[in-house]
Amino acid sequence: MFLMMGINSMLSNNRKIVILFTSLLLNIISINCYAQTLVVSCPATFSDEHGTYRLINVSLYDGPVCMKAALVPEFKKDKQIWVLDTLMDPSLVCEYAGTNHYIVLDAKGATYCEKKGVPVQAKCMP
Repeated sequence: MFLMMGINSMLSNNRKIVILFTSLLLNIISINCYAQTLVVSCPATFSDEHGTYRLINVSLYDGPVCMKAALVPEFKKDKQIWVLDTLMDPSLVCEYAGTNHYIVLDAKGATYCEKKGVPVQAKCMP
């Protein structure tokens, strides 16, 4: 009888360990998926009645663009990186070749933005 209780106790402990590790694994996967979620990204092209224009430059501002508080990126290898504070209210400005039009995206909630080379790509992450 004591042997049966010991086996049941071991099975119960093993089951708890499996549940604990499964829960831990799911949490790690959830955190990794959350980290990959974009806040905003610049469209590769912009179209109007006159044509289609490709993305050529990106800039980042703290607050509305009219306040002219441009943020300076860090340069690392083939990309520019902006590390943002949670108190900032970032605006991502996407500029396109052959037009004076640009797109301003609210990047609130982003803690990191990056611009990559050719073709130009830009995104902000939480």
